[in-house]
Amino acid sequence: SDFLRADVVADLQSVPSIGPAAVQKLAAVGITTTFQLFGQFLMLKDEGVEPVEHCDRFWYWLKDTGISSNRSGVVQCIAEKLDSMFPGLYDGSAYEN
Repeated sequence: SDFLRADVVADLQSVPSIGPAAVQKLAAVGITTTFQLFGQFLMLKDEGVEPVEHCDRFWYWLKDTGISSNRSGVVQCIAEKLDSMFPGLYDGSAYEN
């Protein structure tokens, strides 16, 4: 996707699947930029946490913030983007059927 190839910008709506409602919900928990959202994803990565569990943790964190639609899409976009910077962070093959 364009998001994976593009430079990172602060606007949360640059992340596919994040719209105005999600921006408001994220702001309510102190996340107002894409950089902060990346930081939140990375904060959920503890030693010994494998990629699937890491993504699950982020999915549930998004759920807890009240984001109800497109959570899986947000997780995938953030995980794939950060995997390009931190190889091994995400394993897309774990989600293939």
